[in-house]
Amino acid sequence: MKNMLTRYLVAILAIPLILAALMLAPSWVFNTFVTFAMMATLFEWMKLFRGLKIAAPIFLSMTMGLALLAGIWAYSVSDNGFFLFASVMPVMLGLTCFGLMNLHHDIKQKTLGNGAVLLALFLCAWGGGSLILLRELPQVNPDGRYWIILLFALAWSGDAGAMHVGKIIGRHKLTPIISPKKTIEGLIGGIVVSAIAGFVMHRYLPFTMPLWHVFILAPLTVVMAHIGDLTASMAKRAAGVKDSGRMIPGHGGFLDRFDNLLLTAPLIYLYIRIFII
Repeated sequence: MKNMLTRYLVAILAIPLILAALMLAPSWVFNTFVTFAMMATLFEWMKLFRGLKIAAPIFLSMTMGLALLAGIWAYSVSDNGFFLFASVMPVMLGLTCFGLMNLHHDIKQKTLGNGAVLLALFLCAWGGGSLILLRELPQVNPDGRYWIILLFALAWSGDAGAMHVGKIIGRHKLTPIISPKKTIEGLIGGIVVSAIAGFVMHRYLPFTMPLWHVFILAPLTVVMAHIGDLTASMAKRAAGVKDSGRMIPGHGGFLDRFDNLLLTAPLIYLYIRIFII
């Protein structure tokens, strides 16, 4: 109970600050926050891999992650694809150098390390980069800031709905080995709560697209959020830890808090690019 109160108290304090950075401050303030959050998430991924005895170079991974996010940020304000291409080059070079160093010692560890780093880089750069790209979308109506609010509402309300509905009526386990507390009933409840939150956002924010877009995005967002959460949970369970860190009281680490955005942010961005713009 105490941990739950701390969880909601931190959320009540943090959400207005995030929204203020999103809505009131220049775009670089929000983008800087996203970059910091994704770098902290990437760091926690690397710590999990170390706990699994996987050779994952933390400093090199952080450098490559920063290069990717910087490239996406530059692309978002310039619309020049060169920056995306250029940001990938340090990643390829870094992974190649890491793979070749002391290769005769343990080639299996090097291969696992490269795969682990690629997974974490992909999730953090794709998730954080999509938030940055959303923030810099002026050609949609409304602009990208409101779409980010919709994303937060769909993902976080779905997470809370799934947790509480699962506790009350959950009977059928969704993934008993990876996350025993997740239930099918909780997933359905999360989708319903997410759809209600989406309806409220569509009603009171200046969205002009038909409401049925929201009712499509709600289940997609909740399912993708669960996949992101289960991906992180699988690594945590294998490493024998409950939380990825302790930087956010009541929530654990940045990975614990933002794992449900790593796949949902790209989903919203791609949906806008394909069906809205």
